[in-house]
Amino acid sequence: MQADILFPINAEAFTYLIPEDLESKIKPGVRVLAPFKRAKKVGIVQRIGVRGQGSRGKGQGLEGIILKPIEAVLDEEPLVPENLLKLIQWVGQYYMSTSGLALKNAVPSAFFTGKKAGKSRIVYDEEVKEAKPLELTVEQSSALSEINSTDKGVFLLHGVTGSGKTEIYIRAIKALPPDKEAIVLVPEIAITAQMIDRFRVNFGDSVVFYHSGLSIGERITQWRKMREGEVKVVIGVRSAVFAPFNDLGLIVIDEEQEASYKQFEGLRYNARDTALARAQLEGIKIVLGSATPSMEAYYNAKNGKIRYLELTQRIEHRPLPGVDIIDMTKEEKQSFSLSNKLLDALKENLGNDHQSLIMLNRRGYSPFFMCTDCGHTYKCPACSITLIYHKDTNTLNCHYCGSYLNPQSMCPTCKGTRIKHLGTGTQRAEEEIRSLMPGLAFKRMDKDTTQKKLSHYRIIKQMEEKKIDVLLGTQMVAKGHDFPDVTLSAVISADIALNMPDFRSAERALQLFTQLAGRAGRGEVPGRAYIQTYEPEHYVFDYVRGHDYKGFYEKEIELRKELSYPPFGRMLRIIFSFKTKDSARQIVNVISNRIKKSNLPLSQTGKGGIEILGPSPAPIEKIKNLWRWHIILKGKNAKALRQTAAVILEKIRDVKEVKIDIDVDPINML
Repeated sequence: MQADILFPINAEAFTYLIPEDLESKIKPGVRVLAPFKRAKKVGIVQRIGVRGQGSRGKGQGLEGIILKPIEAVLDEEPLVPENLLKLIQWVGQYYMSTSGLALKNAVPSAFFTGKKAGKSRIVYDEEVKEAKPLELTVEQSSALSEINSTDKGVFLLHGVTGSGKTEIYIRAIKALPPDKEAIVLVPEIAITAQMIDRFRVNFGDSVVFYHSGLSIGERITQWRKMREGEVKVVIGVRSAVFAPFNDLGLIVIDEEQEASYKQFEGLRYNARDTALARAQLEGIKIVLGSATPSMEAYYNAKNGKIRYLELTQRIEHRPLPGVDIIDMTKEEKQSFSLSNKLLDALKENLGNDHQSLIMLNRRGYSPFFMCTDCGHTYKCPACSITLIYHKDTNTLNCHYCGSYLNPQSMCPTCKGTRIKHLGTGTQRAEEEIRSLMPGLAFKRMDKDTTQKKLSHYRIIKQMEEKKIDVLLGTQMVAKGHDFPDVTLSAVISADIALNMPDFRSAERALQLFTQLAGRAGRGEVPGRAYIQTYEPEHYVFDYVRGHDYKGFYEKEIELRKELSYPPFGRMLRIIFSFKTKDSARQIVNVISNRIKKSNLPLSQTGKGGIEILGPSPAPIEKIKNLWRWHIILKGKNAKALRQTAAVILEKIRDVKEVKIDIDVDPINML
């Protein structure tokens, strides 16, 4: 007997001999200790077979090769259930990566390194309030009935902000048979803070939370609870899609359009699409929820590929907030980033004992540290982007590679001393608001202020308890929160979202502004949203002002159709990274010539036709000291795209001094 063993490394399975005394203990999904190079490694049994028949499933066998024997079996029962092994294999294949890398993303590393679980230190509110009986609206009841009427299928729950989508998720899970489990994915750790309380009220100890904010020990504890059937529901961010449940009945993807479901390094999987694959593999139902669905999801709903459920009204018929677009080219202002109109609204809101939420989607103090004598700006030596000044640490930070410089009082180019901070980040906005509104109970929520354990949760709890008057933050403040006393929401610098070099920038801007506006007026007092921009004529604002997602969709879908962008076509990106700029150009010429000689269908139309764009420099040409070029493949058929990419990779397999990354279904081109 022999077994294919999967290790959490960038490789497919390795075949080992099963000693006779271990044959009765070996099962797919158990951990084993096996020799690997000159050491020993812990891996997972992927499949078992008889020598000569080929354990890899295609009958090729391994005759003539001397197999090393497995040394020990570490589990009595499989750690990784069979359904999860299938998903891991699917992820490795679909994303043109390896099953080993998929395993590394799916299973906590501590299971392979031997670290102990230790005591769980997860601390949330000890007191769980009783669930208030909520009466469903007619629209909610109709949507819930549809979801509960079947055991499988894909639903798009398109509900305006404040329409009660979370209540539908909870009731759909409650309606599952007692032995069935559920996964609820959210895009940000900050959102789990409020979800935690809602779900604990309804499910008590049968719900666990799974995200990167947990310690190693906590991740092991939560994983084991799921694996051993001790809990019914898991709420988590991206990696929770790999929850080791045996009897899934439902997956919920909240804010399905969010880019944070995509992993941008290593295995570039999308948790939403992986969840859709898992639902299909296991024959269960999946609900995609959003106030501003992705173009792809809404297109598929309109064309009948997935079932469409709509909530057009807020709970208790509360009005959607009015949206004011503030033209910063004409408006009187206290600073570059704060208009008098917004400041007056904040002061009035404070006087009425209401809360405000402000978004500025750029952290740090200032995005440009410039010498006004010669125009020199400080750029990251390892990446082709400007450094962001952080006042609290007095450093110039790179948000891509994490490196930093200490700013000098003298310009390195002209030796001038007139150096200014241009532009605004969350730190500067905080400083300005505090100085203009003294005595304000103020909090900032961004990556810099939420490094400590449970920091998101504590800030959200302070908002709920009205200990904060104004909460300022990056996009994490815009999504999913429900604060009844927030009656004003604002975007300080909307132009950041509008000017990304990406075909999805308008869609993302609409989603972000609509989400942020939707945080206001969810209680008894109507809300108002203010969006400051230096480009008030941009077409996105027409649709944000009227909460008109469908109108935006009709305009945007025509642009996508014209250029064969998703949902009318699929895309795949091959990224090449080089150590020097000169070697990049030389090696790219070699790659380009090989592609031209490989007789690929460069611009054919029809189902199998693939358009190849590039190679060309990536928009951010240098990251972490590597010079980057890319090729973008466009076509209607996902399988044909991957086949074409595979041919290209085979043609350049022997090209040295290049690192290659594959991004299937990319969501940005930077």
